[in-house]
Amino acid sequence: MKVLILGGNGYLGSKLAHSLVQKLGADSVICTQRTNSRTGRLDDLCSQIHIIPTSVDAIAAVLQYEKVDAVCNMICNYSRSNLLYDSVLDANIEFPLNVLNLITERKIGRFITIGTSLPPHLNMYSFSKAMLGEFGKYYAEKHGIAFTDIRLEMFYGSDEPRDRFLPGLIVKMLRGERVDVTLGTQRRDILSANDAVRALELILSAELPGYQCVQVGTGTAPTISEIVDFIWEQTGRRSAVYKGTVPMRENEPDCVADPSLLRTLGEWQPTDWKTGLTGMINSIRKEQEQP
Repeated sequence: MKVLILGGNGYLGSKLAHSLVQKLGADSVICTQRTNSRTGRLDDLCSQIHIIPTSVDAIAAVLQYEKVDAVCNMICNYSRSNLLYDSVLDANIEFPLNVLNLITERKIGRFITIGTSLPPHLNMYSFSKAMLGEFGKYYAEKHGIAFTDIRLEMFYGSDEPRDRFLPGLIVKMLRGERVDVTLGTQRRDILSANDAVRALELILSAELPGYQCVQVGTGTAPTISEIVDFIWEQTGRRSAVYKGTVPMRENEPDCVADPSLLRTLGEWQPTDWKTGLTGMINSIRKEQEQP
């Protein structure tokens, strides 16, 4: 099986690329990367795998000579800049939709996209991901393509960028810094990044037909407040934590996966959140202790 990973130099995309190379061989993976970005997380694979620019023309050129069995869309834009939606529409809808159209023309029958469990109308990120899923339904019904819409829960890893919520929180608490958070009444199903990759591999190997929506998570959802308290305990209760000093988003949802479909594809026993976060805390602690 040969997989084209859109956004292969991203955090989760690079993990999938490494895992597929290890299990299937370097010839099994093609990755796209933006022309203005560094390979970074793929540096150790650069001499082994095929890395191409993130453009429809580059992908079309590769498909003339390479037989690709599936496309896995890992590209996303969270629209965190001060510009209105900045490039979120291009990254989350326009580019992957153009690729979907291209592979439909070329008779490549499988497209897997990483979506979100957040409700569509929460923000432009979740809305755009939901819209790509709607296009996927259309292509599955009208053109017979296998389109898998993965509703991924919040994931974490010790090597995540430190500006993300959980690693940033852990670093602050290990340093004993003041922590300002929301009341944290919302529930979140949190999943380790390694388990997320394992779920993707199950889905890739299953070859699901037509349009499929697969929820990926642990099936349990502590509150954000419980998660904050657990990290505070595990880091030695050094920080002063002020809950409610950060306002919650309007209509903040509870999110918990129903992994029943995922379990039909193979063994699915994800790491429970306390065990996973303990390992993450210990890893970041060792990193912080290094001179």
